[in-house]
Amino acid sequence: MATGEIKSEASSLLLAWSGNHLQWLQCRNLTVLRCDTLPVNDAEGLGKALAELKSDFPAIQSVQFASDLPYFSLAPARVSAGMEKALQALHLGTDEADSLPFYTEAFGEEAALIERDIAGYQKQVEAFWPQAKRVSIALVFLETVILETRKHDKPGCIAVHVGHERALMSLFANGQLLWSMTTDDIAGDGILYHVVNAMKRHELEDGLDMEVWFSGQLDEEGELVQRFGRFFERVMVKKPSVEWAEEPQAAQHWNALANLLPCE
Repeated sequence: MATGEIKSEASSLLLAWSGNHLQWLQCRNLTVLRCDTLPVNDAEGLGKALAELKSDFPAIQSVQFASDLPYFSLAPARVSAGMEKALQALHLGTDEADSLPFYTEAFGEEAALIERDIAGYQKQVEAFWPQAKRVSIALVFLETVILETRKHDKPGCIAVHVGHERALMSLFANGQLLWSMTTDDIAGDGILYHVVNAMKRHELEDGLDMEVWFSGQLDEEGELVQRFGRFFERVMVKKPSVEWAEEPQAAQHWNALANLLPCE
């Protein structure tokens, strides 16, 4: 823990585990009280980290937990119903992991985002908080971006959230989600390569007004931001629109998890 103190105020807890890193955020309504990232690379280590959080925050009233930047498939709900495992195998290859569907109407027709689960994650969380709610960081991220592009009438937007091991990439044009995927190809030109290929596949015209929104484990003056800046005029690093009891040095690291606010 960052402080080692027991914090007894009534609050909520948000969790995101990638399989190697655990992000947690303690909040009340739209105020972030504390946050941290812990190296946790297996279910046993996760149990120990959660036990410490449970001990340090005994007055937690609600918990939401998500896989951090999971691999996923996105399909119309009418197509995916009952076919989640088959669609996952088709898009991501065969894997023993369970399929987790989440549903939305934010993109028009009802759609299902089907995540590849992390073995042991839900069992460990529910052992400490049986009423914890499973949510999708990937889906909430995409919903948040499309709502913002529509609200501010943005013709085109590339939104990328970079994690420790993976990145979630997405492409929007004229209020529609065109493409999204998770990649572990985050070194060098990997992310730029995927984004440019997606733009070409969707035949987006060169004159389309396009913004690039970054968040996650990167810096405003970092190499990735600079690399995109050579191809796009408007590149920005987005930070959470929340209140901080004490704002962290790099608030953009928490953007995807903070999208789950307000806490209940």
